[in-house]
Amino acid sequence: MKNILIGLLLIILTGAMIGGIVYNKSLAKQNNLDEPFATNKKCPYKNINQLRCEPELAKKKKEYVVLKSDLVDYIETEKKDGSITSASVYFRDLQNGPIMSINEQELFAPASLLKVPLMITYFKKAEEDPSVLKRKLTVAGNIQSLPQNITAEKSAEKGKTYTIDELIALLITQSDNTSWKMLLNDLRKEYSENYFVMILSDLGIIDPRKSDDMQYITVQSYASIFRILYNSSYLNLAMSDKALGLLSQSVFNDGIVAGIPEGIKVAHKFGERKEGTEQQLHDCGIVYYPQNPYLICIMTKGQDILTQEKIIQQISKDIYQEIEERN
Repeated sequence: MKNILIGLLLIILTGAMIGGIVYNKSLAKQNNLDEPFATNKKCPYKNINQLRCEPELAKKKKEYVVLKSDLVDYIETEKKDGSITSASVYFRDLQNGPIMSINEQELFAPASLLKVPLMITYFKKAEEDPSVLKRKLTVAGNIQSLPQNITAEKSAEKGKTYTIDELIALLITQSDNTSWKMLLNDLRKEYSENYFVMILSDLGIIDPRKSDDMQYITVQSYASIFRILYNSSYLNLAMSDKALGLLSQSVFNDGIVAGIPEGIKVAHKFGERKEGTEQQLHDCGIVYYPQNPYLICIMTKGQDILTQEKIIQQISKDIYQEIEERN
């Protein structure tokens, strides 16, 4: 009798376990968890990490050893040919995957890359007071904009009135220096430049009050901004999504974007600066490869911006092909 009861108990427990597995699989499918990192339909935001809305499945991935070796060889070849003087690369698989970096401690001038922290500064204020973005500014006739080698397709026009939100859109999508100047002036007047400095400090970037020779960043330090936005770990969900949405509308398509097929969304920002004969060109952002987005940041120094664009494109292409093969 005792053996019969033990047998029945084992049968009941086994049935319960099987039922639980079936139920969990069904529940996972209902919540769009049947495939690792599938877009979460319950998440209203399209640009941030879907895992921030609801936990999903994860899988262990191999390191990018061969890819890194190939990229190091490519960069060294381009340096020997005189195409560039140096280049740094940072890559991070945003679906719990490995990190890969090359010359990650090399120092570069941030140039227009600082426009992203300025956007974040205003969005941080807007979390407390949404009316901030609706406030209007008129572009003064005597405003002095910084020169650009890669010019904006659209720029804030003198004498016209724009909302803060509109100026931020021009700042990010067009990399407009007039909008940069307007927003910086407004920041000093309405709040304090110290607030921008605090944001830069929070993000691990430079202090803009330092002299030009002290303003520098690395691929690793700057790439962290995109990871912070993607994981909405500094701005809230809505503002992080809004920021990445603007970055995905950048009109600069001659860097990372040119290295991947059309139709793949990229939220990115470029920066360029010419000092004497040296030209610096950088492009950093998130490539939204289906079910496996990744972060990529490429910074270069050389003498010819068109050559540097092609090198960034090739590195972007090589990384994309690696992701494509793995998926």
